[in-house]
Amino acid sequence: PELLDWLASELMDHGWSLKHIHRLIVTSATYQQQSTVTPQLAGADPENRLLARMSRMRLPGEGVRDVFLDASGLLNEQIGGPPVYPPAPTFLFQPPVSYGPKAWDTDTDGDQYRRALYTFRFRSVPYPVLQNFDTPRGDVACVRRNRSNTPLQALTTLNEDLFVECAQQLAVAVVNDASFASDEQRLIAMFERVLSRSPESDELESLRSFVQRQQQRFGDPSLADQAALLAGTSWASSSSEPTAGDRRIDVPLAEQAAWTAVARVILNLDETITRP
Repeated sequence: PELLDWLASELMDHGWSLKHIHRLIVTSATYQQQSTVTPQLAGADPENRLLARMSRMRLPGEGVRDVFLDASGLLNEQIGGPPVYPPAPTFLFQPPVSYGPKAWDTDTDGDQYRRALYTFRFRSVPYPVLQNFDTPRGDVACVRRNRSNTPLQALTTLNEDLFVECAQQLAVAVVNDASFASDEQRLIAMFERVLSRSPESDELESLRSFVQRQQQRFGDPSLADQAALLAGTSWASSSSEPTAGDRRIDVPLAEQAAWTAVARVILNLDETITRP
């Protein structure tokens, strides 16, 4: 209560400026703490009522989508403009799912990769990817978002077309970079790109073992169709670019699929979409 009273006084003293309060909170030492629970903190403040650490929580739905796009290099950072129409199942906009037929002209010129903030929203037809991550519907007021952790969310980040495309593009970006001379360097670069930290030795060993197994697996000619499906079209489109000296264009299909699988693993780590 004392903290709330002080914040209320601070708000009044600064001309009712919410921007000042927001800046004050996010730049405070309390807000910038890590969520790591040490034995000392667990004993002194087990329920975190004294704010001895940051609460660990998943990013909001918009943040989850934007993190994948940013890590893969697909994010369109254009600011402002009209709403955009990323890919969505067409049946959502037809009866009986919708009250009446609705137009949804999917963008294909790069606008589909803009931040989730710009996604067009029908009041009666929520965008499914965001809805799976507790983004509010458009037909009711929401003063506080729910925060769930469901298997459907994991299935979304593993299988939804845009998230799969992000994994493919992340693999393309790392493997096509000829400055990396070994698989270990590629793994470290991919890990750092997604999680903004270097992998621990056991994490690196697990990833190294995984990529070797996937390379052997997709090296089987009988799995060529599966490898092509997993690798997608991102590799083909990248090889059509001018052949600069810092790019590889002769990546075998088995390696394409293996590195796409690795990218999916790293992007789908709990740490990727959870605030530290």
